[in-house]
Amino acid sequence: MKNIVVFVLLSIAFFSCRENQVASEQMDRAETLLPVYPDSAYVILEGVELPDKLNERQFARWCMLYCQAADKLFKDMLYAEQLDRALGWYKSHGTAEEQAWIGLYLGRSFVEDKLFIPATKAYSEALDLAKKNHLYNVAGYICSYMADLYTYTGQGSEERRKYEEATAFFTKANNTRSYAFALRDISRTWVFEDSISLALDLMLKADSIVTGMNDSVGIASIANGLGNIYEHLDQIDEAKSYFFRGLVYDTIDKAPTYLALSTLFYNYSQLDSARYYAKMADSPTNNPYTPSDRLYLSYLIEKEANNIPEAFQYLEQCYAAKNILYDQQKQVDIIDAEKRHNSLTVIRQNQKLYSVIYLLSGLILFVSLVSVLFYLYKDRKRLNKINKQQLQLDEKEQLLTKLENKIKQKVATDTSTNKEEVIQIRKKMLQAKREILILKCEKLQYSSLFQELKERPDNKKKYGQKLSEQDWELLKEQIDSACPNWQVAVQDVETLKKTEIETCYLSFLNISIKSEAMLLGINPDSANKRRLRTRQSLGLTNSKTGIYEFIIRKTLENIVI
Repeated sequence: MKNIVVFVLLSIAFFSCRENQVASEQMDRAETLLPVYPDSAYVILEGVELPDKLNERQFARWCMLYCQAADKLFKDMLYAEQLDRALGWYKSHGTAEEQAWIGLYLGRSFVEDKLFIPATKAYSEALDLAKKNHLYNVAGYICSYMADLYTYTGQGSEERRKYEEATAFFTKANNTRSYAFALRDISRTWVFEDSISLALDLMLKADSIVTGMNDSVGIASIANGLGNIYEHLDQIDEAKSYFFRGLVYDTIDKAPTYLALSTLFYNYSQLDSARYYAKMADSPTNNPYTPSDRLYLSYLIEKEANNIPEAFQYLEQCYAAKNILYDQQKQVDIIDAEKRHNSLTVIRQNQKLYSVIYLLSGLILFVSLVSVLFYLYKDRKRLNKINKQQLQLDEKEQLLTKLENKIKQKVATDTSTNKEEVIQIRKKMLQAKREILILKCEKLQYSSLFQELKERPDNKKKYGQKLSEQDWELLKEQIDSACPNWQVAVQDVETLKKTEIETCYLSFLNISIKSEAMLLGINPDSANKRRLRTRQSLGLTNSKTGIYEFIIRKTLENIVI
């Protein structure tokens, strides 16, 4: 059972490592491409198979890179469940900056799901961390997205306050470009409150910054904002000038600017120009609402021009475009829901798998720990027994030496009284020698060699099976050292054969017939017959007395002073 569990764990670990290695190589390539080619990086990261099954570190890294690429390409963030898992890893192992960034992405994911309260919580925690660690750049971005959140809730003053906080952080971070965009966003909030002059000052300041940086994207965006402000001020020429400037610098998505120009001309009853730019707005765009807005504006233009058939035709096309957009969004929502469900299923399965792995690992660790502790306990007990026996041996040997010296002194005086004392001392010496022999034989039972030989039949893989020549030499050496002259003591009747002597040596181990047979490399019946022949040679007729007990008794009887 233990081997099966270990095999399963090793298999899981092997395939997990392989999957993580492939994903790691993909992420390395994506990270290299990300600063210059975010679209290529995004495709590579999208191609990572089952990212939810990566280990925690790799999954967190994948989430970070994916969100960075998505941010550059204005695509949706990952699911909140995925980013929450990544945030958990970064909280334990990542830097404060990594935690702040992933917290920002988590907040944006909540906003995409229209979960504004969790989004506010995620933003606030990330902002507190960024401010605490003086991470001014990420703090600026967090404030900007928090301001966008207030746009959804219609809290204009809070929206502006957050943009103003963002400008302060971007200034500290020396992020001039983002500072200019924050000024642009503050300007827009003043436009909605009809503080046009204040909005114009801020937008012009932002324009001067991006113009100085020669930032075409920034120039186009802010030029569009200035066009809208000048339109509010009824300064038509200035408005047109900035809209045209935006068209010059925006080479990717011109449709919204053309639509703004068309609206401008329509508002001032220049229907031909309005119609012209409405047709120019009929081009690919990233804004999903521009096509239907263009058709509705065309309807208004033709209605104003009294071209009723064309007006109704545009109106029908407008409704059709809105229906298509609605169906597309609904389809996207369904696909997104299915992907979210699949992702959550994988996450739950992963969590369940890791729970099983952790449980099994913990169980194996616990069993291993208990086994080690039990082994250490047994070994300590064995060593304590050996030490105790050694102390007793030392005491007996000291007593023996003391008695020998005492005899020498008594013999030197040679009196009748001393002779009696010498006899008593000799008896004590004999008793001491016998006790020493018994202690030495008992001590053998706790030696490492005896322990290993006793365990060998139960663990063939670790020790092998049959006794080798070296094993026999070590066994004989230890027994002869502890119990010298035992062969002389037992062979007073008949000389023992080699096999019988081996059986006598093995009797010191106090093992079963089966274990003895394994050590000899024979079957149990043969081992039993060897024992019977040995008992016959020793003259052992009493079945209750074992060979080992007989050897010890005969050796003790053979001790002389």
